[in-house]
Amino acid sequence: MRRIKTRIAILYGVGLLAVLLPIIAAVLLAEHRSLEQQKDRANRIASEILYRAHRVTDQLAAAVLELNASSGAERCSDANLDLMRKLVVKSNLLIDVGYIDNQEMVCSSFGRHAYRVGLPTYRGGGGYDVRTQVEHPLLPGSRLLISTDHKTGFSALIHEGAVLDVAPADSSRLTYGVFGVRSKTELFHHGAFDPGWLSRIGNAHATTFFDGSRIVAWSRSGRYDFAAYAAIPRSEIDHSWGQAMLVLVPVGIGAGLVLALVVAQLVRLQRTLSTALRDALKNDEFFLAYQPIVDLASGRWVGAEALLRWRNANGVMVSPDVFIPEAERSHLIERVTERVVQLLVQDAAELLRERPDFHIAINLSAQDFSNAALPDRLRGACAQMRVHPRSLHIEATERVFLDVGQTRKTVAALRAQGHVVSIDDFGTGYSSLSYLTEFELDCLKIDKCFVSTIGTQAVTRNVIGHIIEMAKSLQLRMIAEGVETQEQATYLREHGVEFAQGWLYAKAMDIRQLVQKLDTAKS
Repeated sequence: MRRIKTRIAILYGVGLLAVLLPIIAAVLLAEHRSLEQQKDRANRIASEILYRAHRVTDQLAAAVLELNASSGAERCSDANLDLMRKLVVKSNLLIDVGYIDNQEMVCSSFGRHAYRVGLPTYRGGGGYDVRTQVEHPLLPGSRLLISTDHKTGFSALIHEGAVLDVAPADSSRLTYGVFGVRSKTELFHHGAFDPGWLSRIGNAHATTFFDGSRIVAWSRSGRYDFAAYAAIPRSEIDHSWGQAMLVLVPVGIGAGLVLALVVAQLVRLQRTLSTALRDALKNDEFFLAYQPIVDLASGRWVGAEALLRWRNANGVMVSPDVFIPEAERSHLIERVTERVVQLLVQDAAELLRERPDFHIAINLSAQDFSNAALPDRLRGACAQMRVHPRSLHIEATERVFLDVGQTRKTVAALRAQGHVVSIDDFGTGYSSLSYLTEFELDCLKIDKCFVSTIGTQAVTRNVIGHIIEMAKSLQLRMIAEGVETQEQATYLREHGVEFAQGWLYAKAMDIRQLVQKLDTAKS
C-alpha cells in the first residue's frame, strides 16, 4: 500500500512538473524575448541616428569648406550670399548657411540681417566652434546646431530633427541623441544623457548594457568625435514582457508535451542576427579567405580576391549571403568594411611589399561608396602596409552605382590615388550600359552565372559573348568568375578575356596557403 501511495505521489509530481515547467519556461522565454527585442530596438535607433549624424556632419563640413574656398575679403558680398543660397538649396539637410562675427549671425542665405547666437558651446576637432540649442528668430522654439569655422566665421545650421526624427513615433519615453565624446557635451538629445553611463561605456566603440533601469545602446563614430546613444526604460521592457506573457503563458499551460520545442525556441531566440553581428565584430570572429586571380594567357597568379568569412562562437560558418545584407540593413556595414581592411593589413602587408606586381581585391558596399572619407581610409591602409595603392583593387557591386553623385566622386578619387576599380557581378542586378559609360572604371567582372552557360544549351548562353564585346568596346579589362572547366577557360581566353578565378585553378585559401603556393610557383 505504501509503495502504491509512493508511485501515485511520484506520478502527481511528474504531472505537476509537466504543467509547471512549460509555464516557467514560457515566463522566462517572455522575459528573455522582451529584453532581446528592446536591445535590438535600442541598437537600431542608435545606428540610425549615427548614420544620419554622419550625413549631417558631412554636409556641414562640405558647405563651410566650399564657402572658405570661394569667399573673398567681403564675407557678406552678393556673390557669397548667392553661394549660401545655392548651398542650402542643393542640400537636403542644411536649413541655413551664413557668417558669424562677434556672437552674431551677420548674414546668411536669408540675406543681410543680424541676430545673436551667443558663445560657442565648445570647440570641436578641426577648428570648428559648435553651438547647440540655438533658437532661430524665424523659427521660435527651434533647437538648432551651428558649426562655425573659427578662422573664417562661415557657418552651417541644421535642425536637430535632421538627426533625431528617425526615432519611432512611440518614443516619448525613450532617451536618445548624439554625444560629443571629447567634450562630453550633448549635441542633440531627446531626454538627458546620464553621465553615469560613461563608466560603463569606457573606450568601447559599440556596446549595449542594462544600467538597472534602462537598456542603453552606444555606437561611436569611426570618423568623427561623437557617438549616438539610445536608452529604453524598464517600463518599456515590462510592457513588452507583459505582451509576450499574454501569448506565451496560456500556450505554456497546455504545452507539457512540447517542452523540448519551448527550450529549442528559447535557444533560437537567444540572439538575433544583428546582435550576433555586433558580437562577432567584438569577438574577432571574422577572417579572410583569398581566391587567386589567374592570367588566362600565362596561367600566372596575378592577384587574389579577399573574401570575408564568419565562423561564429559555436564554430558554425555563416554565409556572406546572410550576414552582408543584414549588416547593410542594420548600418553595420562600415564597421564590417573597417574589419576587412584591418584583416587585410594584418594578413597581406608583407606579401604585397615583396610582390609589387601582385594585388588583392576587396569588395565594398553602397554605404562605403557614399562615405566621402573612404579614399582617405584606404590611403591610410596602404601607407600602413607600405605598398602602392595599385596593390589594392576595389570591387563594387552594381547597387553601388544607384547613388550617382557621391559614387562618381568616390570612384574618381580612388582611381586618382592609384586604385583599380572594378564593377562586380555585372548583369545580375541593377546595371545597365549607362553605368559603364557614366563612370570611369578599369575592369568588369563577369558573373559565374554567365560563365556556367559556356558549352551548354541554356537560353542565356549567348549573353556572355555580348558582355565580352561590350567590355572590349569600352576598353575595360575583364575577369571571369566561377571558372570550373577547361572548356570555359579556353572559350574565355579565345574571346579576349584576360583574367579568371574559380575552382579550376584554386579554391579560396588562407593567407599562409596563398603565400606558400606563390613561393612554390616562383621557385
